[in-house]
Amino acid sequence: MDKASAAAQPKPARSWQSGNLPVVLWFIALVLIVALLVLGAQIVGKKVLSFLARPSDGTVTAEPASASDSALQSEAEQLLERAAHGDGAASDQVLARSERWIGKTQRTATANQLLTVALNSRDMHAREAAIQADLALDGVPWNATGLNTLERAVGDPRQRVWALWTLGALGNRGVDPAHTAKIIEAYLSDPDADVRAAAVSGLALLASDETVPMLLDRFRNDPSPVVQERAACGLAQAGMYTNKQRMIAAASMVNWLDDPLMTTQQRTWAVQALRDISGQDFGAGSAAWRQWYENTR
Repeated sequence: MDKASAAAQPKPARSWQSGNLPVVLWFIALVLIVALLVLGAQIVGKKVLSFLARPSDGTVTAEPASASDSALQSEAEQLLERAAHGDGAASDQVLARSERWIGKTQRTATANQLLTVALNSRDMHAREAAIQADLALDGVPWNATGLNTLERAVGDPRQRVWALWTLGALGNRGVDPAHTAKIIEAYLSDPDADVRAAAVSGLALLASDETVPMLLDRFRNDPSPVVQERAACGLAQAGMYTNKQRMIAAASMVNWLDDPLMTTQQRTWAVQALRDISGQDFGAGSAAWRQWYENTR
């Protein structure tokens, strides 16, 4: 075949895949990047409160529901939905009725979502209701039996993160808070940063006076930034502490703003904690925060 004939031959058509595959791959990559950015923004926006949610790996419960009651399951989810949206009467009903849910209800995707919303509410009453509902859905009664169950569970590395969080929830519901705090405190020096973070979360849920210096110590001295941040959040808006207890933490945070041994990240978290506690924003300078503290205490 001469050159002229070859030139006259039609070129084979490019397949759709070969012609458009690079564009499709580029588009898919762009969509994934945008989705990750949006997710990241949501996480950052909720970071202050989100640690109160049940541990992400906490699939273990004390006892699975042996005879799930559909009516009680529906009641639990309906009341949690109302409580999560600020209905104080629903929170009261959760606190009054949730004991009968133990062993007869279970975790569902809906229940978990509602618990997360209620636990991250700025309404402390809604949080209390969510903590008690969380225990009920996990089959943990708020009494000595529940405490004994969790003492055994915390000794199992597979259950430890869940058990530490749940021990804090149990102490928050008035089950031997002093003893519960001691159990959790023993894990503040655990080699595993995830375990230490869970212990900090448990203490922030328990929120007794003696746990404030424990969290301050972890914020100031723990080698893990994750634990440091968890402690700062717990002492500020995220924990179950009273305003009086938070002001005790604020005194240390204000003093540490001038500490040259504080890392830049720690200083940033201290300022954020002070913003959450005060509802004010005086920037990063220590003088204005010191003046606020002196005028407020």
